[in-house]
Amino acid sequence: MTTIIKPLFFLFLMAFSVLHASEDHPLGLEVERAENAKTKDTVVVHGMVLYGKVINIGQDKLTFRPLYSTGAVHFAYKDIDALSTEYTYHISFKRMNIIGRIEEIESNKEYIKVREGKDLRTIKIADIDNIIISVNDDPSMENMIRNTFPRISGDINLGLERESGSNQKNTTDVMLNMQYKEAEHELKLYVDYEFETTETPTTPKVENKDELVGILTYKNHFRNDWFWFGSIAADYDRPRQIQNRYIPAAGFGYRFKFKKERWIEPYAGLGYARTSYVDEKLYPEQKYTAAAVGVSGKFQVDDFMYLNSVILHGMAVYYPSLKDPGEEWIFRVNAGLTIPLFEFFSVKLLYTLINDSNPDPSVGNNKTSTKLLFGLDF
Repeated sequence: MTTIIKPLFFLFLMAFSVLHASEDHPLGLEVERAENAKTKDTVVVHGMVLYGKVINIGQDKLTFRPLYSTGAVHFAYKDIDALSTEYTYHISFKRMNIIGRIEEIESNKEYIKVREGKDLRTIKIADIDNIIISVNDDPSMENMIRNTFPRISGDINLGLERESGSNQKNTTDVMLNMQYKEAEHELKLYVDYEFETTETPTTPKVENKDELVGILTYKNHFRNDWFWFGSIAADYDRPRQIQNRYIPAAGFGYRFKFKKERWIEPYAGLGYARTSYVDEKLYPEQKYTAAAVGVSGKFQVDDFMYLNSVILHGMAVYYPSLKDPGEEWIFRVNAGLTIPLFEFFSVKLLYTLINDSNPDPSVGNNKTSTKLLFGLDF
């Protein structure tokens, strides 16, 4: 069996080496850029002065790329004595977008002061939604797009498998996560498509997978950590006889926030599930009012062993019928491990469990899958 994952990863490493290293020295190009750079950011940590570039301002830590390095380091704000930038940054917070230079971090380590033209603004670090280097200092097409849509972030992930021989198998998996955040408003889009066929010399081509899942969720964080939500989920899974399924839902939830990148959100509300099947004559349409109960969470660890960060994330949602929960229900679990390898590249290991009241006894109620995907983050 041969797959395209390893060759893709090898090609990516080669491309990365060409872009970030010279022929004479692995860091030659980066060192040359650093020596010629007139613009440098400065951070002082425990009295040690470092020059480089600010990558991110998180709630708990500053991410900084030192000169002469292609990697990034994380500094807790309590360890930072001073911070200033010569690069200009596009900073999104609450309902505002400003472009300016960071002049200092206040002694309480909760606020930074940003010079926007002649104005000096004080910004609470916890309110920052996103920070991007401005197009004045990085006019690349990618950075221009990020500055045009500064409040949008996400990732696109791809997994491919091609098997040749007596058994021919083709598998494609594409997954998209996208988030828009402004003040109390949060909009998330999740799309996952899987397709797989197998064929042997004695059997025709068979579709083992043809599945699409899409979930659009709006959250309004109206009071501290409380939020109300509205969502619409849609999916189909033709090998499991599901022609189309729609589940609108609404309710309330609460975020237990330990840190900005460590939280868990239980929620509850009402929904309406409507499912049509491939064989409509054999399996009539199923529709019912349901409870909408779920939980989602994220746990990020920085500087884990030899990795910059490791992210555990997941969600579980349950839609039992209010009238007959023992006969009509939908249950889904997504759990994943994400390892960012470079600034815009990551690897994801994902586990999915689907349990629903499928009327086809040959299909059954359960379906599980485990997959490895490579992603581009934006």
